Amino acid sequence: MIDRPSPPIDRGNVTAQRQDISKFVVHLTRDDSRDFKDGAPAVTNFLSILKERRIRAIRAHCLHRNRLKEVPPRIRSAFRVTCFTEVPLDQIHLLTQTVVGRSIQMEPYGFVFRREFLIQNGAQPAIYINCYGGNDYLREAVHKVFEAAAGRGFKGKIWRVLPFVNAMHERYDFTWEREWRIAGSLRFKLQDLACVVLPAGRENKLKHAFAKAGVAVISPGWTYEQIIAELGRQQRETKRLVLEGSQARAIGATKEKRQ
Repeated sequence: MIDRPSPPIDRGNVTAQRQDISKFVVHLTRDDSRDFKDGAPAVTNFLSILKERRIRAIRAHCLHRNRLKEVPPRIRSAFRVTCFTEVPLDQIHLLTQTVVGRSIQMEPYGFVFRREFLIQNGAQPAIYINCYGGNDYLREAVHKVFEAAAGRGFKGKIWRVLPFVNAMHERYDFTWEREWRIAGSLRFKLQDLACVVLPAGRENKLKHAFAKAGVAVISPGWTYEQIIAELGRQQRETKRLVLEGSQARAIGATKEKRQ
């Protein structure tokens, strides 16, 4: 039997068969009550985002975040970003578990979007420049960009890359988060959600509400097999709830006619 070469891959859909590239991007919430006066527990922040249909850009996370007090407020706000991760869905638990030395603790409450939706909304992978072993020439170059932009009052466009730039070195390396960022807030509709993240064995009222709305729910730590099985069960539950709702409305309409 003669081996035939695999057919060429369409450049427009080159990631379709790649299992090492996630098709989804996740935003997880956390308890930020220690960081902000109006901060709240992770579930409260989750519900606030759900109500507003908006993930707010609260702060800057870039290389120059500690120098932004020097710049005008309008420029400072332009450095604020919304953050996401392209972690595979069966690896979300690795972001919600305790990480030694990490000041931010993510929790199992979040929103999952398709990668294409984030790209259409201007999402950009975070850029980490290598500064290991005193390899500082790229960091120095980026500092020069910031200083030049500041000297010109941040006129022009060259500085627009800066909100996405961080450095990785012996004391700071978060490349494992596989982070994406959007400059500014992200607005979305329920139909833009691929699913939401909620903790296993809890938040049953929330899960029931999402089932009625036709929004799937996953939990950190599930394998892909568990995710598929659970999403199938949820789909059946949603159909049952929709059918019961339709029957209830029909009965109500019949009673009104009789009266």
